[in-house]
Amino acid sequence: MTHHLIRAAILTGFAMFIVYLDRTGEMMLYIAPRMELYVKLSAIGLYAAAIYQVYAALQKRLGNHAPDCDCEHEHSPSIFKNIMIYGLFIFPLLLGFLVPTGTLGSALAAKKGISLSGSASIERTDAPGSPSPSVNEEVIAAPPINQDDPDAGSIDVLFPADEYTEDHAAYGKKLYKQPLISVPEKQFIETLTTLDLYREAFIGKEIELTGFVYREEDMGKDRFAVSRFAMNCCSADALPYGLMITWPKAMDYVDDEWVSVRGTLTTSTYLDNEIITLEAVKVARINAPASPYVYPDLDFGL
Repeated sequence: MTHHLIRAAILTGFAMFIVYLDRTGEMMLYIAPRMELYVKLSAIGLYAAAIYQVYAALQKRLGNHAPDCDCEHEHSPSIFKNIMIYGLFIFPLLLGFLVPTGTLGSALAAKKGISLSGSASIERTDAPGSPSPSVNEEVIAAPPINQDDPDAGSIDVLFPADEYTEDHAAYGKKLYKQPLISVPEKQFIETLTTLDLYREAFIGKEIELTGFVYREEDMGKDRFAVSRFAMNCCSADALPYGLMITWPKAMDYVDDEWVSVRGTLTTSTYLDNEIITLEAVKVARINAPASPYVYPDLDFGL
């Protein structure tokens, strides 16, 4: 009977924790929005299982249960084993209620490694001898683009594509026509990926984005990265994406401080790699958003 009641309490505790996260709005710090419905439904299942455990305890109390074997004693692990087993469930539950919820930041970004070129699943093909022309090679051979007529047919030459990059090319053409490219939360990763894939087309364009300050020792005193953690399913798979910023007063901003940056897109070298870089003209401190994470846009290209 005691074991059934303990199990009921643990199941109820996890169900209440899910309800607590939903009521406080902190669920978004653990899982992606598309997973919230499934987690909320699981709370119903946990409550149902807890009710069954209470029912089983009452049945045992009333003696309405089948014996486990022909012998007249109840098989049960030792007290120490019981404490260890139940502790595996109770300890994380207590941590969930007692430890303040925090957001991912520079410390974890340093361990996971930040991407400064958007999605790693799509890469530029600038290596000599590539079987297909690279973005860089085609742009060099392209005629000058009339900036006053961005709808001219020659814009297509700036955005060559194959079956893997056609969505980014189409998106790049839309961005190219904008006087100010603001990196949105909904398509944060897709925008950075497009800017990197077709960097030659966007050099000199004015870019604006927000994120938290992240820096590494090799960046020096006049550079830092503006980053966001991208969550696909839950916080365990979150990865940091960002853009390198060049700013004379970079050291005035501390790690994990949220900023809004506007500047001109260019390139620079970092750790022997050429990366897109924003030469900032304005850096402003801002409050952290209600949802500090960004998510892959599953409708991108549709």
